[in-house]
Amino acid sequence: MKNLEEKAFRLVQLLRKLNKNLSTAESCTGGLIASSITDIPGASKVYLGGLVVYATDMKRKLLEIPEKTFQYGVISSQMALEMALRVKTLTGSDYSIATTGNLGPDTMEGKPKGLIYIAVATPEKVYVKELNLQGDRLSNKTEATDEAFKLLLELFNYE
Repeated sequence: MKNLEEKAFRLVQLLRKLNKNLSTAESCTGGLIASSITDIPGASKVYLGGLVVYATDMKRKLLEIPEKTFQYGVISSQMALEMALRVKTLTGSDYSIATTGNLGPDTMEGKPKGLIYIAVATPEKVYVKELNLQGDRLSNKTEATDEAFKLLLELFNYE
């Protein structure tokens, strides 16, 4: 978990320095991104909040994901992208992170265990990353959270 703490700390510090904020929409990470961020003192200055939309119906009700997106499945790059856009709009944040995927142990929607999508919405664009993880549920959840932080931090280096 130390790596998560370090990345969350760096992200909070960077957002504070830039006077920007963040929101999250989490499915497979189950709130671990939000929890990691809120463990950092001063996070309330940059983290607006988020939703854990684990059940498919919650993606419809709380994020109002368009029905056409569900044709790709809840485990898809399209779903991650929509989740990131919807939570960003809902909260009015500058940036957002969304995650969706299959932690296992079995296939879901015909998609293999460990297939995870992370989306980061910036003011200009949405970036989506696909992961194919091989660990157990907890390690996949932790690695997906780590990769979400890594993706956003890398974007700040290039923007």
